[in-house]
Amino acid sequence: MRQALIDARGKRTQMDVSSEIGISQKYISKLELGQRTPSLKIAIKIAAYYQKSVEDLFPDIFLLEKPPNSSI
Repeated sequence: MRQALIDARGKRTQMDVSSEIGISQKYISKLELGQRTPSLKIAIKIAAYYQKSVEDLFPDIFLLEKPPNSSI
């Protein structure tokens, strides 16, 4: 599960977010559950929408190395 992605959505519904971003609600759900990996283009679109970095929203894909002194 990608908790950062869920937290970024806040009180907005998946349907609201998906229509504003231009992807399906089902795809948003699968991304949040970690069942799908977005293309870089979609990840950037989502990050821009939430005003977060792709690394923050998708650390399992975009952080390839551990930062120093990190528990990731």
